[in-house]
Amino acid sequence: MRGMKSLLCFLLPLALVACKRTPEPSADAAPKTAVTLLHYFTRSVGDNLQHLTDNFNANSPSYELKAMRLQRASFKSAVQSSFKVGHPSDLYSSWAGKPTAALVADLAPIDDLWQQARLDEHFPPALVQAASVYQGHKYLIPLTRYDVVFIYNKKLFDTHKLKPPHTWKEFLAVCGVFKSKGVTPIALGAKSDWPTQLWFDMLLLRTAPLSFRERLMQGHERYDDPRVMAVFARWASLLDKGYFNPDAIEQTWYQGASQMVFKGDAAMTLMGGWAMDYVEDGNQKWTLGQDYDFFAFPRIRDDLPMVSAGSVDGLVLPKQAANKEGAQQVLTYLADWPQQQAFIQHTGALAANLQVQRSAYSATQQHLLDVVNQHSDFVFLFDLATPSEVADMGLDAFQEFLALPKAYPRVLHKLAQDAEAYFRANPAS
Repeated sequence: MRGMKSLLCFLLPLALVACKRTPEPSADAAPKTAVTLLHYFTRSVGDNLQHLTDNFNANSPSYELKAMRLQRASFKSAVQSSFKVGHPSDLYSSWAGKPTAALVADLAPIDDLWQQARLDEHFPPALVQAASVYQGHKYLIPLTRYDVVFIYNKKLFDTHKLKPPHTWKEFLAVCGVFKSKGVTPIALGAKSDWPTQLWFDMLLLRTAPLSFRERLMQGHERYDDPRVMAVFARWASLLDKGYFNPDAIEQTWYQGASQMVFKGDAAMTLMGGWAMDYVEDGNQKWTLGQDYDFFAFPRIRDDLPMVSAGSVDGLVLPKQAANKEGAQQVLTYLADWPQQQAFIQHTGALAANLQVQRSAYSATQQHLLDVVNQHSDFVFLFDLATPSEVADMGLDAFQEFLALPKAYPRVLHKLAQDAEAYFRANPAS
């Protein structure tokens, strides 16, 4: 029933696009051929894409880009359903990492386009390898990069004469001060399970080598390994000290946790750069440096390099796309720096294209660039770095942990068994 609903959610907008695929010819112009793009972009990013769509259409003599949005909750299943029925859109947005890897069998490689447009000159090699290359071929044009940071209420910090912490010792001291003043140090909204992974990822990246994390995501290490146990012991300690809001699993990340920070009921929240859109351009309209600011997750082990975690959004081309030539023109257009610069305006994203100059970024983005440039590596978040089936197991386990923090050894042992069984049955994952 859920699959049928997702398929209907997908087919309706696609049918509407198909009906408009061939515009009525005018007396002085040949009809354009439509290029369909289904995406999940919302708020400022979605608005920016619409402006870019209008610009492409105004300048393309042959093609008309028709971009339509689907809800994120149904996007993944809708894409998979469209491949099964054999009528995909010409282009899709996609999260880089395992979500794109899972689609590769149904995607067309874009190596020729990449070479013709000389895109190796546009994107950092490490980002290309991580986000664009799958099974030895390029499949995804990267658009945006989001990083996870602590967003904090600056007036609260100033009132209590506190500075953003750089080390774990400093972080615990800050939390202790806020707790003693009756302010919740950390707001977490985990009603939707995905925000919990931010804490798992950052605690693991600050306490274990990156190579261990990579092997864990690939099924070569276990979730009941002592290094993972140590992550949850540290996390449980924060919960035990009352540093989190006690109703975290009942609150959403924005209307719940973020609002606590806005109102001064909580000091900070761990969230991705996408939240900046809500902080600055939503109802809150906070100003960086005056109302709020942000800092990197503090260092815990001095012998480990600082690693940033986040997501990369991009575009992919299905094998069965009806208009591959037009789709490739759109990909080339959106890969170029002026479009990438326009795509991330008024957001907390950084452009994937290296040719976007620092001066083109807002003050918020420049500050974010300074923060992430101090990190040696960038990795995809948990649910983008491991197969979706294992990610679902993990997110369920993280939720159970929040409800029963002291039960984490049992929770992790079960997660280890379930994940091991999946990887054993799916060795190519």
